[in-house]
Amino acid sequence: MNNIWGDMAQYDPVVWNWIIAVYLFMAGLSAGSVLIGIGMRWYSKDKQTESAILKASAIIGPVAITLGLACLVFDLTKPFHFWLILINYNFDSVMAIGVAALLAYSPLGIAYSIIVLRDELPKWKLGFLVPISHMLMPFRTMIEILLFILAVGVGAYTGFLISAMNAYPMLNTAILPALFLASGLSAGAAGNLIVALTCFNSSAYDDDMSKLHGLDLPVIITEMMFLVMLFTSLYFTGGAAAQALASLTQDIWASVFWYGVVGIGFCIPILSMLLPSKARHTKAMMLTVACCSLTGVLALRHFIIYAGQTYVS
Repeated sequence: MNNIWGDMAQYDPVVWNWIIAVYLFMAGLSAGSVLIGIGMRWYSKDKQTESAILKASAIIGPVAITLGLACLVFDLTKPFHFWLILINYNFDSVMAIGVAALLAYSPLGIAYSIIVLRDELPKWKLGFLVPISHMLMPFRTMIEILLFILAVGVGAYTGFLISAMNAYPMLNTAILPALFLASGLSAGAAGNLIVALTCFNSSAYDDDMSKLHGLDLPVIITEMMFLVMLFTSLYFTGGAAAQALASLTQDIWASVFWYGVVGIGFCIPILSMLLPSKARHTKAMMLTVACCSLTGVLALRHFIIYAGQTYVS
């Protein structure tokens, strides 16, 4: 135990800590959930019925981004002055652009949720919102398209935000936005699956659930590809950038990467695909794999934030 606390002590000076890692995770989860939900609706032949996946995304989208923004606000030196960010914009700043995108994304996400969940609202004693959903219904297509575009921006923005930190080789790379968007899709798919199965009594054998479950492998492969690109670019850049590769072999963050990201986030979902179809598509197995995917994405955010700021020389 003393060794662990000794290892952690050297990470105290980091500029961005676990609160920012959780914010990045929540923003990615929200964006990924919305992209998966809307994307599957567009792909579906039945656009009149609100699927359990879409309903799940309508809950996760606004809730996750709200929790993420709360983390961001309380990380400020003066959290109760956060409103100043909303009225002072410098569009040469990545953060200012991101705040503007979030300012549009959040209310659009809530509006879209009211539309999608209109039949559920009375059950939750929120029936007073039903008239609003009817008012918004004629604008559904426009809201949907704008929300999808903004979700892509929010998912990638989390990577752009930390890639602007020029002093840190692992963070200052154009690969991060793509990596964070891909991992956000992984988290969004997992989150949608969990909520659809537990809150909307969706069957593990539904066609939509099978399609969603089928996204695991291509998304994981994409994440792995971007990670390989990230570490390869560090290696061939040399100097301080190459020294950042020590994060894969030293101290606690190497364990977070290999056990959390690779072991739990990648290997368990991939190995589950080797199971017989009947066992793989049980509710318990699908929930387990989804939880592993979420754990892996959360571990990845922490690894990038902490290791990226620690291994700089």
